[in-house]
Amino acid sequence: MQFFSNELKILFSSLQIKSMQRIQMVPKSRSGIRPGDLVFFKYRFGGWTAVLAVSPVTKDARTGNRLFTGFKVPLDGDYTPASLTSLYNNKELPTENYRTYVLTRIKSPVRRIK
Repeated sequence: MQFFSNELKILFSSLQIKSMQRIQMVPKSRSGIRPGDLVFFKYRFGGWTAVLAVSPVTKDARTGNRLFTGFKVPLDGDYTPASLTSLYNNKELPTENYRTYVLTRIKSPVRRIK
């Protein structure tokens, strides 16, 4: 876990992730990013971003880009696996954190927390 930012390490700690075995690299595709997944990656010019996915990867007819949508999870929050599941199932995440991500702008491998 030495390659991740301190913010991500805090998130891992609150989610009780103590080993890399719970973190899986996934393809930037429909099979890799599914609704309900907590994924993290480096996006564009910023640092690490954690996202609770709400839609699978789809191709936008207008632009041709492959996209997925999700809620940006604040890295400094105090979460448990059950609380993230509850937030997803009850749609309690704030709408201002709702984002659309273009896969070509993801500058690192996408990793999913199992």
